[in-house]
Amino acid sequence: MNYIEVSLVPTPFSDEMADVLAALLAPFDYDSFSTESECLKAYCPADKYDEKALVELLADLPFDGIDVKWSACEVETQDWNAEWEETVVFEPIVIADQCCIHSPKSTDVPKCRYDVVIAPKMSFGSGHHETTAQLLEEILALYDSDADSYQSVLDMGTGTAVLAILAALCGAKHVRAIEIDDWVADNARDNVLLNDLAGRVVVECGDAALLGDGQRYDLVLANINRNVLLNDMAKYVADLNSGGILMMSGFYESDLPMICECAQNIGLTLVKSRSRNDWVVAVFRCS
Repeated sequence: MNYIEVSLVPTPFSDEMADVLAALLAPFDYDSFSTESECLKAYCPADKYDEKALVELLADLPFDGIDVKWSACEVETQDWNAEWEETVVFEPIVIADQCCIHSPKSTDVPKCRYDVVIAPKMSFGSGHHETTAQLLEEILALYDSDADSYQSVLDMGTGTAVLAILAALCGAKHVRAIEIDDWVADNARDNVLLNDLAGRVVVECGDAALLGDGQRYDLVLANINRNVLLNDMAKYVADLNSGGILMMSGFYESDLPMICECAQNIGLTLVKSRSRNDWVVAVFRCS
């Protein structure tokens, strides 16, 4: 499958702005991102690329003083994937002094209670973004307080499977990780193998239509954009055990009221919410 590679150069450039652009593009079928030389590269399957939608998105950015220049070209998956795999080394990240996430080629890796190896291969989820980092922190806190109650886990929109992997390392016996993009799902399976979790973390390609098959969960994780969360939240809750936890991120502080309203309408109670650089993580309990 060929992809459209969109190169975006925001001025002034910052890692935070690159993350924001990636989050804004994700709902438009951009499933892979990388940054290099103050340029964000976003990848969209060629058959889903919509240049008009891209132009409209960039023309309506909610930021003053930001200019974004862009260009697009078609690339073969095997070409950019091979180049990425040859060069990917990201700075190890330590979460809550307990978990270190690093690439297979990282050096000087800090020693932590949980060691997570991730080869992103252009998929979202190395732990650096605020949404992923905050969910990782909440997973650690949850299992520190009561590991035995969260043995069955569902991770929706798993990406690299970093959340699913940490849940398994913390003690979950069965983790089901669902990813809509087949190529990203393959990457998630590779990461599961890198962490010796075959059998405990099972990756499936699909979306919320896979739910409702009789499997039940103590913990559901969903790091997806607001619209998908609002659309699919009821399906997550339908498979959540009584007293179970739903953790969600991928949306802004301004989106929290509508997320909470939707959650309340389907029997969820807000346990806590917090934000970092406007990105929110919300934790709900099923009645």
